[in-house]
Amino acid sequence: MKLFILIISSVLVLLFTSCSKDPKKLNYLQNSEIISHLDENSSIPYQSYVEKALVKRVKAFTLYNDLSSKEYLSGKDLDSLHSLIADYLDAREETNYYMAAYRYIVKDGDTQYSKKIQFELVMISLSAMLIQYDNYNLVYKKYQGDDTLRGIVNSSDSAYGISEDVLQDITDEYNSQQNLRAVSAMIHYYQKGIGDYKEEKDDFFIYLQMLVENSISYQNGLREDPSLLDSLTSSYDTILDYIDSIWSDIFGSVSEEIGNTAGLVEVRKGLFYGDKDASANVEMTLQIGDILLDKTPFRLTDKLIPGFWGHVAVYIGNEEELRTLGLWDDPVVVPYHEKISAGNTIEGALRDGVQLVSIDEFLNVDDIAIMHEKEESTEDLKKRILLLFRQLGKEYDFEYDAQNSEKLVCSELVYITSVNIDWELENLAGITTISPDNIAIKSTEENSSYTLPLLYYDGEEVFDDRVLKMEEILKG
Repeated sequence: MKLFILIISSVLVLLFTSCSKDPKKLNYLQNSEIISHLDENSSIPYQSYVEKALVKRVKAFTLYNDLSSKEYLSGKDLDSLHSLIADYLDAREETNYYMAAYRYIVKDGDTQYSKKIQFELVMISLSAMLIQYDNYNLVYKKYQGDDTLRGIVNSSDSAYGISEDVLQDITDEYNSQQNLRAVSAMIHYYQKGIGDYKEEKDDFFIYLQMLVENSISYQNGLREDPSLLDSLTSSYDTILDYIDSIWSDIFGSVSEEIGNTAGLVEVRKGLFYGDKDASANVEMTLQIGDILLDKTPFRLTDKLIPGFWGHVAVYIGNEEELRTLGLWDDPVVVPYHEKISAGNTIEGALRDGVQLVSIDEFLNVDDIAIMHEKEESTEDLKKRILLLFRQLGKEYDFEYDAQNSEKLVCSELVYITSVNIDWELENLAGITTISPDNIAIKSTEENSSYTLPLLYYDGEEVFDDRVLKMEEILKG
């Protein structure tokens, strides 16, 4: 493990991160002082940057698994690989900004900000660095270790704006002693100061703390003795040798590696994870077209979603229900026969796109609600189900813009498909948005279009007056 500390500090690389330069971004940060500072220095709220980085990590990992098994790469394969490199080059300025922006506070402080705000700003730069460490060990080293892919990635291509030896240049840059000293200082600063915030309740502060402490790299060595970072003098080839030997011990299975690659930081599993009784109850209750709400307070991404409910999805029905509606053989539905037959009947917008998952996958949660539209005609239901199928494959909407249907967040999926409902919208940071709570509140209205056939709160089923309980939940 000591060797790991020396290894991981040598590479601060995010090969596959893409960031938009659009200044219109939804910012859920609660502290106005932080918001003001970030808006002044960067067009992208930090959490949006993090989410995009994690999505790109998964895509890069998936692409490697696809390409590494091929005898030769097709034109489409080469385009995908070059596009990833181009995305990295486009995002490099933003990546470098976050990693370096607040290092100065460690040494000099910044009296224009409170002690807590200074600590948060340092956590931004530190967590950005740790994301790069994790990306290297989970993804980048795979490309580096493949002779064919390394050669392609290091070759220039003017069509994509890629210069020669991109990966080698990046590795050399982040193997500098200057960067290593900066990492060491920031980890010392974090470990010395975090104890002062044991009772901290601010969501953004907790978000940053989770990013740092749930980093695979931090957990597997950096937190043990950061002073060792200063003594790194190993050569590039030796570093790669160490990485190959140590990281092969850390990940014992492909499934474990994929889970870590996805960056879904969880401090535990949901209360209904693996609960067969709850799964059977949900399955028995669901009717085609029903809306599902869930809460995952143990997950990093839940910390910055406004309101109580953190996610919303829709049950698109099983084969029998789709046949009853006369939709099973519809051309829009046919491509998903295999997935539906395998039990993937819950449609939701996740970070890697709009997709189908099983009820058991969905139930890694603490709280569940099912909303049923009680007076929807058969024809309207059929139209809505087909419209839901047409959303599959769309990308996640990191701008949270309910007026742009090309990309979707979970609540936008319901908004653009349940077209006969007058949903509540909000204007946040100049963007029209809709949250899961905006969906849930419709179940509490007088003469509501929805019933609540099932509600679980804090791991327990609610039997009496579910609407009243929902009202209490939404009021906080």
